[in-house]
Amino acid sequence: MSVFNGEAYLADAIQSVLDQTYTNFEFILINDGSSDGSLAIIEDFAGRDPRIRVIDQANTGLTVALRTGCEAARGKYIARMDADDFSMPERLEKQVYLLESDPDLVAATGDVEHFFDDGTISHVSRLRLNPKLLRLYICFGNRIGGHGQVMFRRDAYEKAGGYDTTFRMAQDYDLWARLLRLGDFGIVREIIYRFRTGHDSISKRSKSEQASHSLRTCRREYARVTGQQITEEIALGLRYFWWNMPGTATNQRDTSAVSKTMDRAVTAFFQQNPQLAHEEYEVRRNIAARWWWRAKGVPPSHLDYHAIFAANIAKWGTSALIAKATARG
Repeated sequence: MSVFNGEAYLADAIQSVLDQTYTNFEFILINDGSSDGSLAIIEDFAGRDPRIRVIDQANTGLTVALRTGCEAARGKYIARMDADDFSMPERLEKQVYLLESDPDLVAATGDVEHFFDDGTISHVSRLRLNPKLLRLYICFGNRIGGHGQVMFRRDAYEKAGGYDTTFRMAQDYDLWARLLRLGDFGIVREIIYRFRTGHDSISKRSKSEQASHSLRTCRREYARVTGQQITEEIALGLRYFWWNMPGTATNQRDTSAVSKTMDRAVTAFFQQNPQLAHEEYEVRRNIAARWWWRAKGVPPSHLDYHAIFAANIAKWGTSALIAKATARG
């Protein structure tokens, strides 16, 4: 856990780790140059629990601090935790069990409950897909999520090159993409992590910079799957498509281009992975459903956008049925 001026929520975050049902761990806490009371809180906990190791350093920024922590780690697995969130009591136990059960897995994620400071629930993020499809979806955006809910193998992390310090933000998306080249992500299909939302987080304060770093990974991974480059505008269109953005957030030309861009990637992915042909129907049906869901947010007066969305709902729905029939042979 890296901490920078996080005293407001830090004690609860630390306690959620110490309360884990899985107890055989070291807890590395990095004070990244905090000027508030964070270090005092960390040292108080460290004085009461020998599993805690403290690294007190001048401020380096999150990515460098994470590299420092991972390099100091001695365990077989590394789990991340943000200083304002909560890990559910059985989080580590369930992720360790999943990774121990399948040596081909490089990491394990799970469901995340997003909540506000007053305790009300915003929503729950769930990954309900074949994990092998993440290599396709990762070129559209970060479908796995943030650092906090993921546990990864230390040797896989090192082989992937670790956190890339050229990514000041969205370093999680970049790392997940590189880990996926080495193996699969397992999914704990229940809530293992609670993510605090709506307050003054880094991602909220620096959305533009975060988007820039995310688009860099998106474009790189799209080229890996298809062998073709996409512009930053199209990568942004992909980001908007999979995020809860208004249907009119992308201009009409780029909206149509996003559809063609996804189709190119889906086609290339299943050509490269014929053993997953039975999954193509579900992927195309999912994208058709996404077009339908986003169309609901387009104002009735935007008839031109409605025409584009309707055409793509039909296109992806039809191609899903064709894929289903083809897979059945």
